[in-house]
Amino acid sequence: MTNNELMEKAKVSKSTFYKIKNGQNVTTDVLLRICSALDCDIKEIVECVNIENRSNLSD
Repeated sequence: MTNNELMEKAKVSKSTFYKIKNGQNVTTDVLLRICSALDCDIKEIVECVNIENRSNLSD
């Protein structure tokens, strides 16, 4: 599936899609629509990070 096909199937705008690609925050609703389009579970596309480790992400 191409990026454009995924955006269309998940009903995600280009700007939201590029937010995801650039590591910016998006809503859970957007993530769930992408999961539905990909027929996968949210655990397969998201990684949970401890708050205490968040400062290390920018290093």
